[in-house]
Amino acid sequence: MKKSIWCIVAAMTASSMALAQDRATPGNHYLTAARIPWAREAGAPVELGALWGDRASGEAGTLLRTPPGFRSGLHSHTADYWAVVVRGVWEHWVPSTGEGTGIRLESGAHWTQVKTQLHEDACVSDVPCVIFLFNKTPYVTEYPSKGAK
Repeated sequence: MKKSIWCIVAAMTASSMALAQDRATPGNHYLTAARIPWAREAGAPVELGALWGDRASGEAGTLLRTPPGFRSGLHSHTADYWAVVVRGVWEHWVPSTGEGTGIRLESGAHWTQVKTQLHEDACVSDVPCVIFLFNKTPYVTEYPSKGAK
């Protein structure tokens, strides 16, 4: 009986160690709001603040900051993403399906967007909007060519 209990404990310890190894991180990371590296996005009146990772090459957490009244125009992305409104009131919709039309997303609201699907966004509040974006795979914003339908 003692031998079987010992075997169970040994197996549990080994599996716990393996699980802990999978979850190991190089350490905790802190970034104060004052130290967010905001950068203007080329060709748009928006700023991106990288929280971790590099969204163009893989998993990343990024803040998007837009002025009040901002409208994105029709665009898509090369990766699925998850989003949360941090500040302001946002609208996100897919013209081809009508998804999201008329939904006002306030602070704390969440939506997802599948890659390559054309959609539009707007900051519909009187204050700048800040959106948290999370992507797992390389993420690039793409705009349809003027002649495309």
